[in-house]
Amino acid sequence: MHRFTVIFFILCHFLNAQTNSTTIDSLYTSLDTQQPKQVIQQIIDLPYGTFVSQIDKSEVLFKRGIELATTTGDSVALGEILFKYGQLKAYQNKFDQSLNLTLDAIRILEQQNSLTKAGIAYGGLGYNLKTRDMQKGLYYMRKGIKYLEEENNLEAINPVYDNYGVLLSMSKKVDSALYYQKKSLAIKKTLKDSIGLGYGYANIANTYAEKSNYQLAKVYVDSSSLIRTKIADNYGITVNYVHKAEIFQQEKNYKKAIEYYKKCAALANKYNYKHLEQYCYQYIAYCYKQMDNFKDALQYKEQYQALKDSTDNVQTENKIQELQIQFETEKKEKQLAQAKSDILVKEAKIKKRTTLIYYALGLALFLGLIGYLVYTQQRLKNKQIIKENQLKQALIKIENQNNLQEQRLAISKDLHDNIGSQLTFIISSLDNLKYFDFTKEKLYSKFDSISTFTRSTITDLRDTIWAMNKEEITFEDLKSRTTNFIEAAKTSLLGIDFEFNYPKNTDNVKLNSLQGIDVYRIIQEAINNAVKHAKATKIVVNFEIEGNDLKISIIDNGKGFDQSTIEAGNGLSSMKKRANEIDAEFEMKLSNQGTQITIKFEM
Repeated sequence: MHRFTVIFFILCHFLNAQTNSTTIDSLYTSLDTQQPKQVIQQIIDLPYGTFVSQIDKSEVLFKRGIELATTTGDSVALGEILFKYGQLKAYQNKFDQSLNLTLDAIRILEQQNSLTKAGIAYGGLGYNLKTRDMQKGLYYMRKGIKYLEEENNLEAINPVYDNYGVLLSMSKKVDSALYYQKKSLAIKKTLKDSIGLGYGYANIANTYAEKSNYQLAKVYVDSSSLIRTKIADNYGITVNYVHKAEIFQQEKNYKKAIEYYKKCAALANKYNYKHLEQYCYQYIAYCYKQMDNFKDALQYKEQYQALKDSTDNVQTENKIQELQIQFETEKKEKQLAQAKSDILVKEAKIKKRTTLIYYALGLALFLGLIGYLVYTQQRLKNKQIIKENQLKQALIKIENQNNLQEQRLAISKDLHDNIGSQLTFIISSLDNLKYFDFTKEKLYSKFDSISTFTRSTITDLRDTIWAMNKEEITFEDLKSRTTNFIEAAKTSLLGIDFEFNYPKNTDNVKLNSLQGIDVYRIIQEAINNAVKHAKATKIVVNFEIEGNDLKISIIDNGKGFDQSTIEAGNGLSSMKKRANEIDAEFEMKLSNQGTQITIKFEM
């Protein structure tokens, strides 16, 4: 469903280019006649579709805006213009320049405590990274959402929610995508954003199509079409026919798909949306081919090719005209240069000595100027290198802090889910004692059971606190913790032989806190299952290092167990969930000789 997105944006920019050139031209020609603050504000107010319509002139405007904002000391305006300049570079596919400009903008806006604008910049940075580094793109969009939610700026957060939903849908996280897209839709309704509602409904339709929920996808496309019809958004109405056709195509209902592609092609032809018309012919031919109707498939393939050739010819003619202009310009410049040369020769004959002196002075001045420029350029280059290194270090620091916070949040959830439920059980058990008549022996037995469960809860709490208090866990920490658990098990479980094997020279092996607590919990759960369900008499725990991977095996000689029973008790599912949290491979082998559970992950 996302294949049409590229065409959609290309056409939007093409249409904007026709309507926004006047704005750019008027601002471009009046740069030297207006007050600096007025020029800065007009540059900041330029919409995205406007400044990408004339890249060269927009670049001049942004450079002038940066110069004026720096001269007037307006740091917030400087940050906003740097962000727009970064967006322009992203549109030109100059992603490294875009990244540096946007990070500069964010740093300035954060220093000025302009969190709404910083949040918008984070959102734009994340969206531009979607095809290069999806994980960083999602991370920066979450940073932007956090700022904008703190500021409670609905108008600013609305498009960021929508774009975040697009990235989540591209990552196949469709439920999360729908959550944010529907939040954005609710804001659009609050703001009475008619144009935005048309796009919002269409985005949700795309996501439902990704979920293969074609019925709901059609409902949302119809809602988008209703909105766009009311506001006479001809382009949006035309695009929605494509969305509807693609849904039917995914359902393999090629007859209905052809019907909607033809409606779209007719409107695209009426409004001169050539790329969209061409796209429709291409997929009408595809649908006819799927229906084994090769005659009609060939007809529309020829229409597609004819339109494509026509578009390519227009582009070729434009390029030829540009080359012709360049040729004529170069020709005139050569003629002018020749005329100047003739004049210089005549002047040289008249004032030979004076000219030689001027040449000597000019050469000296030129060499001095070149030396100064080289020196200045080198200084600027050195400053830029230092600045880039500082930005990279800051980025690494932010990422490390975010990773550590996410680990601690995950462990906190473990503390809430496990320890909280255990404490609730203890309280409920104590409360229940009021309502039953127990004999003295049964009462003592009940107290012993609660006492044992409480001690187990305290042990779990200590284990969780052990992981939360560490930014990283060494191999020795994990080994020591596992050894203590096995020694305690040996003492309390008579008749079971334990064996613990681990490699030497592991000083450089380190885990993060989430990996440490999850590995330890899996070992505990596996040993408990071996004792409780498999009736094992020997349990072996092996730690192995294979390159950059840590492999942990828990092997017993028991009779095995029923997986459905373990699932119901939440034991095996808990181990699998913890392995998934740390991106570990999880494997369980059952045989007559016993059970082997293995986890393996990159350290």
